[in-house]
Amino acid sequence: MDLETRIYLFTGFLESGKTTFIADTVCNTNFCDGEESVIVMCEEGEVEYSTSQLEDHNTHVVLVDEFEELNMDFWNKLREDYHPTQVLVEYNGMWNTDDFINLPKPAGWECVQILTTIDATKFKYFVNNTNMRSLLYQHCYRSDVIIINRMEEGAKKSPFRNNIRAMNPQCQIIYELKDGTVDNNMNEELPYDYKPHDLVVEDHDFGVFCYDMMEHPERYDKKHIRIKGKFIGKDSVQKDGFILGRYAMVCCEQDTSLIGLICISKEYREKLIPDEWIIVEGDTHLVYDEEYGQNICVLDVTKLEGTKPLDYEYVTFD
Repeated sequence: MDLETRIYLFTGFLESGKTTFIADTVCNTNFCDGEESVIVMCEEGEVEYSTSQLEDHNTHVVLVDEFEELNMDFWNKLREDYHPTQVLVEYNGMWNTDDFINLPKPAGWECVQILTTIDATKFKYFVNNTNMRSLLYQHCYRSDVIIINRMEEGAKKSPFRNNIRAMNPQCQIIYELKDGTVDNNMNEELPYDYKPHDLVVEDHDFGVFCYDMMEHPERYDKKHIRIKGKFIGKDSVQKDGFILGRYAMVCCEQDTSLIGLICISKEYREKLIPDEWIIVEGDTHLVYDEEYGQNICVLDVTKLEGTKPLDYEYVTFD
């Protein structure tokens, strides 16, 4: 089936910057050159579109008040009235993303990309509030690109990056400063010093450590590490490997994401039971992982002991 019309879904809470982002994309890039475009606006914030500027780029705005309006009659009328080659949907932040993806649409109309905007100044509240975190997860977990805007210059990115990676490991994350420029500086201090040969990973650093080890395996090659976590189960790829991990809360206690590392030990692997809390000590080396298409860092176990569970088991990224 030929693709007739591309649909771009923009998610995020009200006042998260969706309108500004869409207007900038239409008016200040070549995104709409040679296209017939329609913006489907599902909520109205403080920022308004400039109709004249949009018309200069062959772009029209259609307002939708209720989710139920997004039916086949709506899409067919959109096609009949505007013959769009692309549709940009400014989605209501309180509506479910899956519901939109599953909507019936005309043949040849396909949602090709999901983009999410997040206000950095409100991110901590969203993450720490159970109800808001659930909504934030709905925005993020299927998103291809996540734009964190209104960042303070010099602010640490790890609390944003690691919480989002727990919801969506594959997405691209863009950090935008308050003046609208993109912050490409990825050098930031970790809450621990990774340079010594011997590393003891503190419980509150578990998630940051595991993510940094995945992103920068070369930093942790040929080190001696001591770390606490759960025995999750046997690894299906690495010989004699098992997963030491903990869970990060994604949207609620019933929905979690595993974070961990691969440990190698034939002796200990056969003796452990799932969810058993252990302290592992050993030496690291790099191996090539075909699934990720890159080197990963694994830990050869030299010492293992049982331990009591943490009072709060979930990984945090404060």
